[in-house]
Amino acid sequence: LQPAQLPNLPDEVNSHGIWDELISNSGAPESAAPSNDAMAGMPPAMAALLGPDLTKAPHGIAISKSAHVGGFGITNSIVMSEPAVFQSEWMPLPAEMVPDDIEALPELRKDRYGNLTTVEEGDQPANGDVMIKYEYSADGFDVSFVVQQVLADSDPETGVPAHRFGVEKGRVIDEKCCGKISDDLGVIWMVRRGRHALDEMIEMAKADEAMITKIVRVVAYVLLVAGWMMLFSIFTTLLSTLPILGTLGKAAFFIVALIVGTVCTCGVTALAYVRYRPVLAFGILALALSITAIVFWRLDVANASSASPTPAPVKAPSFFYDDYSDVTAESIY
Repeated sequence: LQPAQLPNLPDEVNSHGIWDELISNSGAPESAAPSNDAMAGMPPAMAALLGPDLTKAPHGIAISKSAHVGGFGITNSIVMSEPAVFQSEWMPLPAEMVPDDIEALPELRKDRYGNLTTVEEGDQPANGDVMIKYEYSADGFDVSFVVQQVLADSDPETGVPAHRFGVEKGRVIDEKCCGKISDDLGVIWMVRRGRHALDEMIEMAKADEAMITKIVRVVAYVLLVAGWMMLFSIFTTLLSTLPILGTLGKAAFFIVALIVGTVCTCGVTALAYVRYRPVLAFGILALALSITAIVFWRLDVANASSASPTPAPVKAPSFFYDDYSDVTAESIY
């Protein structure tokens, strides 16, 4: 079977090179995590944008069984779920640790950078060429945990765990009134790179949570104002047919949407704060009610001004007599 000719590149052919052979020789270890089948039916371009599957060859990441923090073993799932902590610094594997060739794939050779490739020295890579890079994340750094301590699972091969204890996510339940009332406080799981005390970890978690909350509030406020603008779009569309009134109408409806969106945001935020921050909640409600009262007051003033009767025109002073004769002025010295 000959490779298909590429229609937009007449000098290239749609060749996989040794890729299929590489996949078949790499295989996936039995201890690898189950792969995500969500990308199975996606087009190749979309799957490439989402990134390679790190749970199977040839892009798989191998985690050492001796990975640990103190006396606590670290599993593959923990390392993969916290890339900012465990995978923040990647370094190329020393060239002397990379084999010069692979018996099953004689097309591969080692270049001067320690990579296995099918491109000869001085040649340009072409369609179907392969490059294999080996990288590792160095150990020896400190990691701080606020997690639940558990007994480590036994090793499937030796039956003895490498470390006695492990860590996992734990759900925190706050029991009140002798256990009659229970509040689910969520999952306790904080992992930070470096050595930090418990109060530092808690402050870092609060700062992260506050930042996320601010971002969500700003995005929600913008979407709320945009939603009100869309509701008024039927009027702005009608006004857009007029040269000057169209621009003025859009600006006026934007101000109205801004005011209504601010009132809605303050009201929803205050209702959510009633339980946890009642003083701040009532302050926000007072601000929202004040803005609403000012808006309705100005509308009433505008309506009253428009509904007041127009005064009768005042007759201008005339320099004519009733018989419409001119007036002559004389100067007496």
